[in-house]
Amino acid sequence: MKAIELLKVGSELLKLMSTCDLLVDDWRYITMHEEYKAKRAAGEKCAYITAMLSEKYKVSESTVKRVVKRLSDEVTA
Repeated sequence: MKAIELLKVGSELLKLMSTCDLLVDDWRYITMHEEYKAKRAAGEKCAYITAMLSEKYKVSESTVKRVVKRLSDEVTA
């Protein structure tokens, strides 16, 4: 498969992702986001969760905060 063929297949999804400010690489953070939400639901503090996930996933704390916000936003078509 050529790159252009792959883009054609996923073009509608990519357009929607673009309008929602999602990044193609955000798939990497699905597990991190799920862990964050589970720990918040369990009552843990945001600062602790952010620091723990930052270390575990080898990203900055600001990246954790940004990703959690971006992946928590409502998607409107």
